[in-house]
Amino acid sequence: MASTFFAAARGHVFTRALGLLRPERGKAGALIGAGALIAVLQVLEPLLFGKAINALTARANPMRYVALWCAISTMGFLSAVVISLIADRLAHRRRLAGMASFVEHLLALPPSFHNEARSGRLMRMMISGCDSLFMLWLPLLRDQITNAAILFALVPIAFFTNWRLALVLVALMLIYSAVNLIVVRRTSTGQAMVENRFTDLSGKLGDLFGNVTVLQSFLAVPGELRQVKSSLHDLLHAQYPVLNWWAISAVLTRGASSIAIVAIFGVGAALVSRHHATIGDVVAFVGFATLLVARLEMMTTFIVDVAQRLPSLALFFGVLDQESHIVEAPAAQPLTVARGHVRFDNVSFRYPRGSGAVHDLAFDVAPGETVAIVGPTGSGKSTALGLLQRAYDPEKGRILVDGQDIRDVTLASLRAATGVVFQEAGLFNRSIAVNIAMGNPDATMAQIEDAARIAGAYDFVMRKPQGFATPVGDRGQGLSGGERQRIAIARALLKDAPILLLDEATSALDVATEARLQESLDRLRAGRTTFVIAHRLSTVRAADRIIVLDQGRIVEQGSFDELVAQGGTFAALARDGGLTQAAANDDADEGKAALTA
Repeated sequence: MASTFFAAARGHVFTRALGLLRPERGKAGALIGAGALIAVLQVLEPLLFGKAINALTARANPMRYVALWCAISTMGFLSAVVISLIADRLAHRRRLAGMASFVEHLLALPPSFHNEARSGRLMRMMISGCDSLFMLWLPLLRDQITNAAILFALVPIAFFTNWRLALVLVALMLIYSAVNLIVVRRTSTGQAMVENRFTDLSGKLGDLFGNVTVLQSFLAVPGELRQVKSSLHDLLHAQYPVLNWWAISAVLTRGASSIAIVAIFGVGAALVSRHHATIGDVVAFVGFATLLVARLEMMTTFIVDVAQRLPSLALFFGVLDQESHIVEAPAAQPLTVARGHVRFDNVSFRYPRGSGAVHDLAFDVAPGETVAIVGPTGSGKSTALGLLQRAYDPEKGRILVDGQDIRDVTLASLRAATGVVFQEAGLFNRSIAVNIAMGNPDATMAQIEDAARIAGAYDFVMRKPQGFATPVGDRGQGLSGGERQRIAIARALLKDAPILLLDEATSALDVATEARLQESLDRLRAGRTTFVIAHRLSTVRAADRIIVLDQGRIVEQGSFDELVAQGGTFAALARDGGLTQAAANDDADEGKAALTA
């Protein structure tokens, strides 16, 4: 039962891989036809050789057979060259198209998918999958169609030439095919396990490479290296049984040619002595056997290679089969933001996996108002902002922007209407100018510089050796924390979205750096409806209103002073985090000192 399931799954993956050639099915069909023609020409060569030998033994002129043989060989050679060139280019085009489709699909998947997936693992799936597609398409179109056609053409021609020798040839073909089929069945499941181990290891290595400084700081490098070496050891031992079967296949393949020739020659000699075959028949069948074994060997190598690659193709297609739970309505219209009024109308949501949830969130945010959302860890703050961005859809209730349900508008227009500054700036290993321009790819250099000035980034950028052309390094590691956040603020300013989301935008910075950034944040918030998730007093206190969440529910609302005076949940959070009036004065003094420094 299990073997039947795996066979069906492999067949589905193989068929799906071939289906990706559909955009160029005309060229693929022409290659198949040309390959079949070459097969017929190649099968005729041993037959003509045999005819020439018979002519010689009969003391007749063999030159007409030789001439025809030369013409067929030349035509076959030139045709094979053309097929190779066309097939190679087609396979390269389709591989790059497959990679583009994978990247496009991956970038369209919601944050919930990427939160659980490992970037290193996804990279391995894409590269391995696209390489596997290429190594399936190219030999199939260039060689294997011809090989299969040769086998189909060879059998009837052999029976037509001498049915007794043809029976020997067919018997050898069946034995060879049966042995290799056993090898393929024995190795396919094991190779699938090996590929899964490789993919998991790639994901783990991606985590390690992205956190080298943490590993070094906590002296965790030796422990992680031991785990990697252990994984590599397990991977090698999982590969050994597969390698054993491949070795058996290689030995049998090398011996098959000699066995076939000896068998044909021995049986042929006996038939010649009984006048059931001519010397030319024996010569032709020796050529048939050599051709048969060579083509079967190529087909077996191809089948084994495909069997090795099917697991990586299954993982590749598995990502492509991931569907976004965020579906755009068929009649979705672009979001029109005239004022920036946002309403949470009794919104409830629970993560499919995990304990995070929000319940009956009901509040309005007036145009241009700044609302801070605070609460203990796990209270639902980030979930609320995720719902506003449609990272998820509410199970109950709705979210309105200027009276429009965000589930009824296009995703592109919703995302265009929101600017986000995260705790991690999210910079790319490109120039400062390119990172800022991500907020508006059509922006001019003057607009980029203006955004940098407003964000307080212009001066430090101009002190860099290459100015705005300075690369920021991997994830912005070439900049300080404050510099990274200023670039992120400039990016949000350049986007000029009417709704702003500040998700712990300054929590990773020291108080003095945050104070220097506060003026940039104030400029960014001006005239925009703003949502803030923060713990720092300077940011929370600047909000027009504070909404306090606890276990996914709104427990308090009001200004900073009102909530502290109530002595409830927010007052406890403020006390525990040092968010008191005294702390406010201290922070204000630090901010002034930093700004005048």
